[in-house]
Formats: sequence, C-alpha cells, structure tokens
Amino acid sequence: MNPQKETILDERSLTPACLGILDDDGPLFLEKIRVFSRRMTLRIPFETSFGRFDSLVRHFPAITFRTEDGTTVTGIGECSPLSAPWYDYECHRSVEVALGYLTASLTGKSVDEADGAAAPGLAPVTGVESFLGRYRWIVGHAMAKAGVEGAYWDARARLRGVPVFRLWGGTKSDVEAGTSVGLEPTVEDVLRKVAVAVEEMHIARVKVKVKPGRDLAIVEAIRKRYPSLRLQVDANAAYDLLNPEHLARLKELDAFGLMMIEQPGRNDDIFDHAVRLAHLSTPICLDESILHAVHARQAIALWKQYSAPSRLVINVKPPRVGGYLEAIRIAVLCAASGVSVWCGGMHESALGKTANVHFSSRPEVNLPGDHVSQAPYFVKNVAESPRYEEGRLTVPQGVGWGLGELDLAEETETP
Repeated sequence: MNPQKETILDERSLTPACLGILDDDGPLFLEKIRVFSRRMTLRIPFETSFGRFDSLVRHFPAITFRTEDGTTVTGIGECSPLSAPWYDYECHRSVEVALGYLTASLTGKSVDEADGAAAPGLAPVTGVESFLGRYRWIVGHAMAKAGVEGAYWDARARLRGVPVFRLWGGTKSDVEAGTSVGLEPTVEDVLRKVAVAVEEMHIARVKVKVKPGRDLAIVEAIRKRYPSLRLQVDANAAYDLLNPEHLARLKELDAFGLMMIEQPGRNDDIFDHAVRLAHLSTPICLDESILHAVHARQAIALWKQYSAPSRLVINVKPPRVGGYLEAIRIAVLCAASGVSVWCGGMHESALGKTANVHFSSRPEVNLPGDHVSQAPYFVKNVAESPRYEEGRLTVPQGVGWGLGELDLAEETETP
C-alpha cells in the first residue's frame, strides 16, 4: 500500500461548524470563576505499585457569564485527575496549579493578581474557539483545561435551554455501557466479578485488566464460560513491544475473539504499536498514546501503512485530550477513516461521567464506553448518575448536563 495515496482528514479543517456543533448564541462576558474542590471517598480503595488510595480530589470550575442583554448564567465542569502521576503526569495538585493559570488567562489578569473576577473592560468570548484561545498558550494540563471547557458548554446549553449533547451534535437517546474488571488475586476472583457484570448487570461489554503472566489464563477462563461475551482487555502499557516473549503472549490472545487489546505498549508510543503488532488479528486500542487530534491523525496514517484502519481503535477520554471539542474532533477523524471509537473513564464524579455520556451520544462513538461500575465509585457523589438499564445508559434530556442541583456540601472553595 502506498500511504501517500491515502486521504486522511486534516484536523485543522474540523471547525466547530464543520463538526455540527451549535455555538452561535452571541458574545459572552466572563464575570467570575470559582473552583470548588472536594475530596471524595472511594467505596472500594484501589492500589497501584506505589501505594493505596481511598479517596480522590475532584475540582469543579464554576464560570459565570453575562450576555449582552444582562442575563447571567453559571456553568460547571469537572477536572478528574488521579491522586498521583501514574496514568499521566497530572494529579490533583498539578491541576490545582494549572487552574490558577487558566483562571488568570480567562479573566485577563496575571497569575499573581488573579482572584477569579474579570479584569475591567475584558472583551467577551464569541465562541468556543475564542474561549479556548485565551489559554491556548498553556502547554499540557489537559484535565484542568477539560474542566473549564466543560463549564463553558454547560453555560451555553443553559442559556439556550437545551442539554449539552444537543450543542455537540449528539444523536442518540441512550448509549451502550460497558464495565471494567481489575486484576484480582486469582482467576476465580476475576470470574466472580465478570459473572456479576454479565448475569446481574446485563452489561453490554466487559473489559478486564491484564499484564504479562496474568493474561492468557484469565481470558481463557472467561471465554470458556461466556463464549459470546463482548470482551476486551486493557494492559495499561504493561507489555514490552520489543520483547519476543511479550509479543508471543499478545499473539496468543488472537485465539479468544477479543474486541481489542487496549494500550499494550508504552503510553507515549504510536509507532511501535502499529509496526510491531501488525501481525495480530485482534484490533489494537490506543488510550494514553493519544493526547490530541494530531496524534490520532498520525496513528491512522501508520495503521493505513502497516495494517488496516479497521484494526485500530481509539479510546477518547475528554479529560485526557484537553476537552470536548478536541474529543469530538478526534472522533470525527477516526470515523472518516473507519477507525472505531469509544469513551473511557477516569473515576469521574456523576458530573464528569454524565459529560462522557453526552459525548458518547455522537454518532462516531460506536463502541460501549466505561460508563458503569459494579458498585458506586464514591461514598457520596455530587448527583445521581444517568439511568442504567440492560446495558444502556439514558442520555440526560435536562438543561445543561441535565443533573439538576449539584450537591457540593463537603467541598472546599478556593479562588
């Protein structure tokens, strides 16, 4: 195949209007930004190689805008980092610092002077590109950026009196929901959790975590018990794609009819995934490797050269890619080349999880997302999550995120 003859969309051409996004309700004058921070206790603590966590800090930027006729509206978003920089470089402490710079940029003040109030004479934002342009100079810090962009969209939707997904070009009234099962001490422990997902929750898809030496036996046992289950595995960068033994193990997974193998190699790699895994028949899903639409375009080009786009899947997490406009842009790039898309999760509160459901209502998002768990993440959430039934989640139809009043009773307010 000659890659020069293959046409791939240029992400620079994917403007909000081209993406079917509604964002033309006139200028908005930013009046004030507040950030609410809340430590949320997990019902079930999780462990990594360097520690055990029983809570997560969630930051909720609240932005108040004023229209030309004097109407005011406040939108709220969520920043959903993990407690330490093991998924990527962000954590709740780095997000707190980044929000200070974002607040300063959006309000027209220096970071030392920023108090959340807009500078006198601050020009209005005229659309999402105008809004994002105020802090485009800030490198990285995707999760902080996703939170403030979420507040913008919530405010825009409230002004129009519609749910956010209507602004984003969403077309589905409900979305398929999958669940994730982590590594457990024994294969039987994993099977018990899979049984709950399949037989009690009637989930649309099950994802199980794997790593070298704890992969083939788990997948074989699940497939033996549930031959037709929509099953995928997630390696979280646990395999060395230059190690022949690891490559052989990944090849053996071809025997089990998996939907995909998610992020088997390094979380900063695109090239080796395409070249070293071209011999697999199981699709490869990129998660941590895709930080923006440029990465998605580059991955698509590599799969067209070394394999086929139908064997590439991209997990689009809006917090990982810096927000919802970029997430939609990536989804459209993928769909144009026959690459499947789904939406993963970051242990969001009900607000962040609901935002993911709104995004998943886009027609390009064609695989079940990580939208539900076997038990609620948090002891106390900020709202009720969207209604789940028989493998599907209802897309909220209320104004904005459709959550009603948020319960932030335990939050700590910071400027």
